[in-house]
Amino acid sequence: AKAGADAGPFTWGQTRILSSKSIDYWTVNGPCVSPCKELEMENFGKKIRNDMFLLDEGTTFTNHGSYGTVPKPVFEAHQDLLRSVERNVNKWFLTDLQIRYIDAIKVLAGLMGASPSDLVFVENATTAVNAVLRSQSLSPGDGVLVTSLTYAACANAANVVCSDTGASLRSIEVKLPVSSKEALVQLYREELEAHPATKVVLIDHITSPSAIVMPVKEIAQVCHERGVRVIVDGAHAPGQLALNMAEIGADYYTGNLHKWMFCPRGCAFLYVSPSLQTQTHPLVVSHYHFKSLNEAFFMQATRDYTPYCMVPAAVEFINNIGGLEAISSYNRELSVWASEMLCKRWNVEPLPIAPELRSPFLAVVGMPKCFGPPTAEVKTEIVRELSANFNVITVVDIVDGKLWCRISTQVYNTKEDYIRLADAVETLAFLKFAKNV
Repeated sequence: AKAGADAGPFTWGQTRILSSKSIDYWTVNGPCVSPCKELEMENFGKKIRNDMFLLDEGTTFTNHGSYGTVPKPVFEAHQDLLRSVERNVNKWFLTDLQIRYIDAIKVLAGLMGASPSDLVFVENATTAVNAVLRSQSLSPGDGVLVTSLTYAACANAANVVCSDTGASLRSIEVKLPVSSKEALVQLYREELEAHPATKVVLIDHITSPSAIVMPVKEIAQVCHERGVRVIVDGAHAPGQLALNMAEIGADYYTGNLHKWMFCPRGCAFLYVSPSLQTQTHPLVVSHYHFKSLNEAFFMQATRDYTPYCMVPAAVEFINNIGGLEAISSYNRELSVWASEMLCKRWNVEPLPIAPELRSPFLAVVGMPKCFGPPTAEVKTEIVRELSANFNVITVVDIVDGKLWCRISTQVYNTKEDYIRLADAVETLAFLKFAKNV
């Protein structure tokens, strides 16, 4: 039998496939009814921020992507569950947790185009990447491939695993501009042809902080033609991109649910291809380590599992405000407007990549030249000054040797948020950085 399918205490039953317009799921106490009222798309922006989010009234948030935020209905459902746990913690760990966990996996499977038996929960995408890399049987002479845009924490994980096993870590240098998907695929094709000992490739689905949507399906095909395993770090993808594990074709795929899916922080998933499940292990060795994939990742000692159980409530919230299509339409349009406005105001250009590679809810534009050399100290100072003195939250980082500003758009944002960002950056430039002109 396939590892994880109807193994041990896990009996999945029939998977319920969900659309962005409807939801059909059950919790341990029967049908879940969200306290969220039906909202029309025109009520996005200020109204939904005031009604449905806990964001500080005096702060401008243009960085949803880093940490996300939990809507009031999901936050309240989470608090209710935590109170329920404390009323009878033994019942929670012995009975209710498994029911809620399995239910959440079923809901997630419908959204991700996967079988529930191929999915497990993890705290975040970085944890999943570490677990998968640690599960590879690498030897001296083998190769692991990343890029210059790989998320730093995961690049570090690959570096350590290679150091421990004697494998070689190689990196593709992705230089700007990037003209097309095929240009990126060709970089992988050339690298794998030049280094046939490569065993594992780690790909970001949406790079951070550069917000480039990598053609992971096409890259996976190139890798598999050469017998190379593919790990996709989709930290930013769930909620931004339509995902189908079978269509993407990666051996492993991980994504965060706290960023764009409105779950509490500490909620992410890992997909593992059925053929690799017996070889894939969590970082923590616990009671179910020698059982199925699902059981091994499920039982990770005494800890807080409640963020995983909020997936149904988060999906309910998404559907009650109009579904993923309505969210995507609003966020995409606002992202394009904000990017164009900032470029005009600051006399800069957007990140030079093909339109097909642009992230739907993330945009990257150049910082005004007066901010000086692109150093870690400069980018940190800019972000701290904007937060401390202007109550504006954003991301400034270095990509390809230049300073860039990465903005996020979410349903609670308005055009005024990005105008405030533009004003704050211009004022900061005049007050503290004009000497660099």
